[in-house]
Amino acid sequence: MLLGADPVSYAVVFAAGFVSFASPCVLPLVPGYLGFVSGVGFDDLAENRRAVVVPTFAFVVGLAIAFTALGVSVGLAGNALTQHRRTLEIVGGVIVMAMGLVLLGRGLPMFLQRDRRVHVATQPTTLVGAGLAGAAFGVGWTPCIGPTLGAAMALATRSGSAYLGGSLLLVYALGLGLPFLLAGLFFQQATRVIGVLKRHLRVINAVGAVVLVVFGGLLVTGEMTRITAELQKLGTPAL
Repeated sequence: MLLGADPVSYAVVFAAGFVSFASPCVLPLVPGYLGFVSGVGFDDLAENRRAVVVPTFAFVVGLAIAFTALGVSVGLAGNALTQHRRTLEIVGGVIVMAMGLVLLGRGLPMFLQRDRRVHVATQPTTLVGAGLAGAAFGVGWTPCIGPTLGAAMALATRSGSAYLGGSLLLVYALGLGLPFLLAGLFFQQATRVIGVLKRHLRVINAVGAVVLVVFGGLLVTGEMTRITAELQKLGTPAL
C-alpha cells in the first residue's frame, strides 16, 4: 500500500478540513459568504434555498478544484523523494505534530493569525463565477487555516503520488466545503449550530490539535505503517 493511501489519513485530513471551517476567520463569516456567492440578502437566505444552494455548490466545487491541484503538486514533489520514504514519513510526521502544536496556539506567528481573504470587488453572477470565487477564497484563506492545511499538505507530500496527493487534499476540501453546503441547505438550523460551534472554538481546535499531534507521532515512530498493514489485513478476504 502506498504511503498516504490508508483510511486513517483520509479521516485525519477530512477532520482537519472541518477544523478549518470552524476557524475564527471562516465560521463567523459563513452567512456573509453564502449571501455573497448567491446574491441573496441575509434575511432571505432561509426562504430562497435553491437560489443559495446551487451557487454554493459551485463555490465548493471551485474550492475543491483549487485544493486538489495543490495536492497533485505536492504529491508530485513527494514522488521525487520516494527512494527516501522512511525519511519522508518522519519529516511529514514532525510537520504534522508541529502544525498540531501551532493549532494549540504555541508560538503562533502573528502573520498566521491575520485574515488574508481575497476580497472580490463584485458578486459572481454565474455558476462559473461562483466556482472561481471558491478557488479565490480558498487561496486567500490559506494563511488563516495554515496549521490544518499544512498538516494535510505534509500527508499529501508523504504519499509520493500525484493521485494520492490530489485525493487527500480533495478530502480536506470536502471537510471544509461540505459544511458550507449544509449551511446553505439548512440555513435556519445552521445558524444555531454555528452559534454553538463559535462558543466551543477552543475545544474544537484543541481536539483537532491533539489528533494531529498523535497522528504525527504515529508517523514518526513508524506505528502508522504497522496500523495500515493491520487494516489492510482486515480488508483482505481469507483464501
